[in-house]
Amino acid sequence: MTFRALTLLALLLPLPALAQEEMQPLRIEVGDGAPMSYIGTRCAAFYASSAAYLGDQIGEDMQDQVNDIVALLMMTAVDAMEQEGLEPDAARDAVVSEVEALSDAYRQRFDANAEAGRNAFSDDPVYLADNEDCTAVMTGEG
Repeated sequence: MTFRALTLLALLLPLPALAQEEMQPLRIEVGDGAPMSYIGTRCAAFYASSAAYLGDQIGEDMQDQVNDIVALLMMTAVDAMEQEGLEPDAARDAVVSEVEALSDAYRQRFDANAEAGRNAFSDDPVYLADNEDCTAVMTGEG
């Protein structure tokens, strides 16, 4: 299965997710000892769920770019899990599962913000922090 297919699968399959109130900014999770692979899965979920939430508001070219970024982050996470000792198939399965769960947690946050009359993104401190951190990951800054 290609990583593009894995990316699409991660967005389509619902799994039990993190409760939105349990989600902490990525920087806190990393500071608390999350494995390096978590940065890849968390940022993959961040970009995938943000684009999915925006839907038709973003163009096809932008969606293709997001899919490429998500696939790259997922591959990075798989590599990190393999370095942590997981077999390749187990690492791929773990990455897909983690991205699915995290994507669902982000979507729950976006929906809850919108239902409360807040902006799904700009009124959410977790989103703002993760946007900064995932952008830094992708640009090599920070």
